[in-house]
Amino acid sequence: MLGNVRGQQRRRAILHAAIQVVAHGGAGSLTHRSTAAEAGVSLASVTYHFPGISDLRKATLTHAAQVIGSELAGTLGFRADQSAAVDALVARWRAVGLQRRAEFVAIFTLLVEALHDPDLHDEVDALLAAPAAMLVAEGCPRDLAEGVVAALVGLGLVSLARSQNADEVGAAAAARRFDQSAIALFGGLAASSRQAHGTDLANQLNEGE
Repeated sequence: MLGNVRGQQRRRAILHAAIQVVAHGGAGSLTHRSTAAEAGVSLASVTYHFPGISDLRKATLTHAAQVIGSELAGTLGFRADQSAAVDALVARWRAVGLQRRAEFVAIFTLLVEALHDPDLHDEVDALLAAPAAMLVAEGCPRDLAEGVVAALVGLGLVSLARSQNADEVGAAAAARRFDQSAIALFGGLAASSRQAHGTDLANQLNEGE
């Protein structure tokens, strides 16, 4: 039993290291050897848990999505107002993105890699389904929910890609770009939400600052 617990802990440590490798060097830098070096474990330890590079890629994307998903999870509390629910998800997405930059970069990097790697398609579907389900649970039509999530992914990807660096200054710049784009894109929804709840998207986004 203890060995199994240690094995799971080692596996999580390897995946955390893999996320860092992808976040700093891109998908092409993710190898068994680079992950072992980042994790401070033997190469054999990495290949034991993830025999092939495809196994490592899929597990890295899944793990990053689970980390993000666990922090996004929870009811949004706006079942009577779909617009407010969308606003709340946008604000939560932004806040988690600031806290989990490496995971977001790894996710977006591997999403792009999925264009050339069909083995990642199932993981991509699962990644996008989770936040969409949060909006569906609030009463949003599934097509709207999936569209909002796709837009958030695009906004996040572009904001991070335009950042000059990964330090606090770069993160702040990415957040500002995300704010500006989100307000422009979801402004119509925010306007109707403001009438009903006395708030707007800009205020909700700024709560994370």
